[in-house]
Amino acid sequence: MFLTREIKKLSKLLDVDVGADDILEKDEIDAVKKTTNINRIRDQLIVPKHKRTKKTITLVKVFTAKFDLTDFISDIISSLRPSYEIRLGCSFIMFDGLSPSYVYSIPARPINDAYRIIRDEDDENKLMQFVKGYTYSDFLLHAFQQRNTLNPFEKSGYRPEKIVCVTAWITKYSNPVF
Repeated sequence: MFLTREIKKLSKLLDVDVGADDILEKDEIDAVKKTTNINRIRDQLIVPKHKRTKKTITLVKVFTAKFDLTDFISDIISSLRPSYEIRLGCSFIMFDGLSPSYVYSIPARPINDAYRIIRDEDDENKLMQFVKGYTYSDFLLHAFQQRNTLNPFEKSGYRPEKIVCVTAWITKYSNPVF
């Protein structure tokens, strides 16, 4: 399970002053409001209070101009002791012509599926190499194509515009199963 010090380290990765208005235009905010509570577009750490043998923490980070994905993943890795599972996703804005739409991330479709199980330093290094291989544009396009392939948008003509948030779903078991 998660140690108190691990949760404290993860909470230090948050910038409580960052929100939707720091990265989104008015029409994009309106698009987000159609499907999501706009107050969810902020840095946050959600820690369940239950005592079950499996616990998943959700860490959401707003993708500002200063945000560095490689540093973020490195900070997460250095905050945790293996074994754990980390699924990464991103929410993004896409456009159909001039109309923006918001696509939120879901844990069932992680972008790092092949590198989500972290048992040791070798697994940590593989995840870091995977993340380092992506530019902002690559990351946005990968997330867009993955969601469009596995869950096709109702019509063609959509184009990805910007990443809104990166979400890390981090799962630990009291008795690791990997």
